[in-house]
Amino acid sequence: MTGMSPPNHPPDAAWQVNVLADSAQKLADQGELVEAERIYRALLQSAPYHVRALNFLAVRALERDELDESLRLLEQALRADPRRPILYQNVGLVHKARGELELALAALDRAIALRPDLRTALLHKGSVLEALGRTEEAITLYWQGWQQFPNAETLANDVTAPESLRHLFTHAAELIRSAQMELITHALTPLRERQGSEFLGRVEACAETYVGLKQPAYADPLQRPSFLHLPGIPPRPFFERKEFPWIAELEAATAAIRTELGQVLSAGNGLAPYVQVEKGTDPQQWRELANSLKWSSFHLYKGGMRSDGNCARCPATLESVMKLPLPWIPGHAPEVLFSILRPGTHIPSHHGLGNYKLVVHLPLIVPDNCTLRVGTETRGWREGECLIFDDSFQHEAWNRSDSVRAVLITEIWNPLVPENERQGIMALVDAISAFRQRHVNPAN
Repeated sequence: MTGMSPPNHPPDAAWQVNVLADSAQKLADQGELVEAERIYRALLQSAPYHVRALNFLAVRALERDELDESLRLLEQALRADPRRPILYQNVGLVHKARGELELALAALDRAIALRPDLRTALLHKGSVLEALGRTEEAITLYWQGWQQFPNAETLANDVTAPESLRHLFTHAAELIRSAQMELITHALTPLRERQGSEFLGRVEACAETYVGLKQPAYADPLQRPSFLHLPGIPPRPFFERKEFPWIAELEAATAAIRTELGQVLSAGNGLAPYVQVEKGTDPQQWRELANSLKWSSFHLYKGGMRSDGNCARCPATLESVMKLPLPWIPGHAPEVLFSILRPGTHIPSHHGLGNYKLVVHLPLIVPDNCTLRVGTETRGWREGECLIFDDSFQHEAWNRSDSVRAVLITEIWNPLVPENERQGIMALVDAISAFRQRHVNPAN
């Protein structure tokens, strides 16, 4: 019959379990842990293998140092779900609390094998390795875990986060910074002995900012280098051509360099997207240009690494650039490349690596309606006339024309940085590279 309500039926057991589980979870989320624990225990009377309840009660038992009970509950949960990574992580914490470090390590390895991005497991494994005296390996795991948290520094100081997790964050950060500073101090010691510590004060401040011991002190709100900031350098977005005695010789080679660029473009090989990222990891800022030839490049040097094949194709370009005061920093600088911007392309605002070096653009093919903004100033390119700027300032570029824009890009030392500090920056970058080789990319 229509219009009649269905008869009331008593809820089944599964429905009751779900209601209890949801209620307990909400209470736990609100910090009502005692009441949540009471409900989870009641739930187990009907569902003795309810994994969420068993895991919650196991964690509560661990917090009370009831280690045997915690392990019993976790083992019961694993019988129901033997592929749940968080259960193995918590088994590892119980074994660590019992002083069974090898068992703890095995459990955490199992958790990470099931879920390689389980960031808390990485940090906990680091703490076990440190307790085993394997400090170098511990730093590597701390770094991997730390990098998985987008706001790790904030979380480390968040009083609403579990105290044990905040302590782990803080300790991991301190050990990482200590390891970095140890390498940096060792790298700077020979320079300090030769030149005196007073000549490296700004470099040391730069290092302390990099590792997070100091807050950066930027002289301009639009200057935010993404890697290193050398304090005390007067903030100048653009530098003028007349300031550089070598500029005329470079500009005089424009025709020869443009010819080699033309040969590269005609050959149709060797160009690569300037923005290269793994699929799915590109930041929103670069979504339009990621892995796209809208902005392409042809590198002679990239991160200080020479491309022999590309250099062989552009001998006149290479000869001209090698006469400049390039920052030779292995694995870091210089960059030497042709930058090709297709019609209608916009390079979004971004910041370069540091204020200790400048970017040099030699314009080769410049249609109308092509501009560059650095800081608050916007300039256009003129073929054969260099633009020199500090790319640690926010900057962006446009090609609003209907044809290609092409420039030769390279780098020089910022002339406001004296020689002793250049040596210090080179040593600092070398130490940072050594840390990364040891702990960030240990397999490479």
